[in-house]
Amino acid sequence: MKDRIEGVRLSQCMIVKNEEQNIRRALLWGKGRVCEQIVVDTGSTDRTVDIAREMGARVYHFEWCGDFSAAKNYAIEQASGDWIAFLDADEYFSEEDADLLMDILSGPEFHGSEEDSPHFLRCAWVQLGEDGRPFSVSVQDRIFRNIPRIRYHGRIHEQIALPHGEAMNCRDERKRLSIMHTGYVPSVMKERGKWERNVQMLLKEIEDNPEDLTPYSYLGDAYIGMGDTQRAAQAYEKALTGVPGDTVNPGRYESAGKSLLRIYAYDPSLAGTEETAEETAKRIGYPAVDNPDVWYYLGLYHMKRHDFSRAHDEIRRSLDLLDVYRGTDDIYLRGSLGQAYTAMTALCRCLCLPAEELKYAVLALRADRYQEDVLCGLLGILKKDDPAGERTAGAWQLLLGIYDRKSQKDLLFLVKCIRTVGYPADKRQ
Repeated sequence: MKDRIEGVRLSQCMIVKNEEQNIRRALLWGKGRVCEQIVVDTGSTDRTVDIAREMGARVYHFEWCGDFSAAKNYAIEQASGDWIAFLDADEYFSEEDADLLMDILSGPEFHGSEEDSPHFLRCAWVQLGEDGRPFSVSVQDRIFRNIPRIRYHGRIHEQIALPHGEAMNCRDERKRLSIMHTGYVPSVMKERGKWERNVQMLLKEIEDNPEDLTPYSYLGDAYIGMGDTQRAAQAYEKALTGVPGDTVNPGRYESAGKSLLRIYAYDPSLAGTEETAEETAKRIGYPAVDNPDVWYYLGLYHMKRHDFSRAHDEIRRSLDLLDVYRGTDDIYLRGSLGQAYTAMTALCRCLCLPAEELKYAVLALRADRYQEDVLCGLLGILKKDDPAGERTAGAWQLLLGIYDRKSQKDLLFLVKCIRTVGYPADKRQ
């Protein structure tokens, strides 16, 4: 591990409560790199504090008052570095990205005056699922200058900001730096009761500021986490009654619209009518919108309603947009490509588009090779195109690009599907 780069004074800060499962990994990336590690505990009853001290962190105690910004700003006030890295206990940098972060901050552009230097670094924010694989990617601003004018604002879903809404200079490093996040794993959120806590905090914020409809967007997210889809839809609908930039934050307005579309996509009955889904999409820019998720959710919605032609066009459009999308939104489709390819395979089959079905079947199987219906469909296309089995060698090479000939499981799965379809056996290799 590299020693801390000379001249770079980065303070690692975090607030914690009962994070004994995560605290060691959360502190590990900063060891030997940051100038200090500051842990503010808000009432842990497990070994979080003991582990943090064992690892050399300075531990402070803050009486929880239902305000994340207050706790985080207290942590910042204990920091002496020129820069702050404020990751949560369920977040971390890889070793490679941690080194890169220090290299970036050692650049001369980060040591100038406040007016000339960046105020913060923007990083990719990668959501990891139960299996450790990414399922969503968005952005976060967690690396920022340690100056008194930069502080967190908001009781929940807090953001760093300069006073009076002054613009902050951003260095966008999301293509090179990624914060890994495990905290949205459903089992973790449920076990710790975080969704219920968030609901209560958001209801309090709504009570204190009834004119601000932004919390309703976050409230919908919390209800989704609790599995209460109907209440989530109601919260998102309330957020969408606001005026972007006036009574609701524009980004959260768009997020509420996308989340509501996602609910409709998986349960069209909650939309009531097609017009409801269409109107929701139009509120966030459809059909001019370039966000892939909007098109993807509409495609799934129309697929559930058996409008296969429209669903095909919309999901294909979402995939095309994903290839060129450069926005900062959290894109659900990035973590659901396998499902999208499987959906397109089924839609192409319904619409009798064999060449396109073959393309998407290969993509779907590369994402999840044990989809019997998809593989049988692919083999059916190959059989129809080559009924005499003259080109089985080429077909077999295609399959071996997906399956491992040394894996008994793969070979047994292939044989089962081949027999189901009745693919010519005498010329297979």
